[in-house]
Amino acid sequence: MKCKPNRKKLKVIGILLMIIYLPFLLFYVGVAIPEYCACEEWMYEGQRGVDIWGNEVLCDGESQAFGKMFFQLATGVFISFSIVIGLVFFFMYRWRK
Repeated sequence: MKCKPNRKKLKVIGILLMIIYLPFLLFYVGVAIPEYCACEEWMYEGQRGVDIWGNEVLCDGESQAFGKMFFQLATGVFISFSIVIGLVFFFMYRWRK
């Protein structure tokens, strides 16, 4: 009897995490990855790269360093969210049995 409220809480937490996760996933795949990949590390100061959407990205030293840092931060958040959501749905699956 005590497991039912825990299941409901876990299901609500899973849904809330998915609501936050999906827009972040779209932002990560649609903006963060293409802008990071547009600038190569060997590019000269002031060159512009083109991302997969056709937008020009300024690849000077500061924006390139910021882009790399932002990509690493976004990747860490993405991996953390993926692990937490995976664990929540794993526990929901295990409690169903």
